[in-house]
Amino acid sequence: METWLVIGISGVTNGGKTTLAKTLEAYFTAQQGKVFFKENLTLNRVVSLCQDDYFLPVDSPKHTLIEKLNHMNWEVMSSLDMERMCFDIMKVLGHKFILYNCGQHRPATAVAGTVVDRHRIEQVEPMVQDEEDNIFADHMLSNFLCKYDENGTGGRTTNLIKKSKNDSYQTMNLKLNVLLLEGFLIFNHPITLDLCSVKFHIHLPYEKCYARRSQRVYDPPDVVGYFEMFVWPMYEKHYKEFRDRKDVYVLNGEIPQENLFNYVLNCVKDLL
Repeated sequence: METWLVIGISGVTNGGKTTLAKTLEAYFTAQQGKVFFKENLTLNRVVSLCQDDYFLPVDSPKHTLIEKLNHMNWEVMSSLDMERMCFDIMKVLGHKFILYNCGQHRPATAVAGTVVDRHRIEQVEPMVQDEEDNIFADHMLSNFLCKYDENGTGGRTTNLIKKSKNDSYQTMNLKLNVLLLEGFLIFNHPITLDLCSVKFHIHLPYEKCYARRSQRVYDPPDVVGYFEMFVWPMYEKHYKEFRDRKDVYVLNGEIPQENLFNYVLNCVKDLL
């Protein structure tokens, strides 16, 4: 049975989430086989999955057409094959796995200019779970696990997913695997939300986001009015769904990427 630390990186379009995820992946990969921040932890496997790789084909009938723009709405969950992504995640994690208890829900004090909503990192009370209970007993993930197996044919019910609160678990020698999940809607889907032990979200103000988006070329390309009428409004809608969670670090996408990376790395170190 393998132990996994699942790190989620969400964010506004062009906020820098992919850059951050790739930088973390490169750093963690270079640390494989070495002590990972704590003497009892050795970094084993490092895997990264990007939600953008699960967009449905342009001709998929599941897409929603914006008739007044004659353009598909790529900002909604229905534009993604999330079932395939979740099955791919389960293939990575394996039939039986443990999610590492990283001591989340106690964000550290931020470096100046890093966290957007500073009030959220003060007086945060830890969530308490019964160590003998499946922590996903009341979540959609439980149902998904019950039908999952390696072949995707259903019937698998032997998944063991726990966060141990025992002191012995915190001090025993472990080979820790890291899974990086990156995407603009990973905290809006119940399964990927539940799986992420550490959650980072990169935010940008409207003007900066629009300026960056204007410099990018998409396939299919944005049409006039798409950003103003759909990209930004949908981002605000999706962000609102989780912005008050106390386990999400909200990061300022305007600061240099190096500073963002160092802050995130320190957060992971502190939580371990």
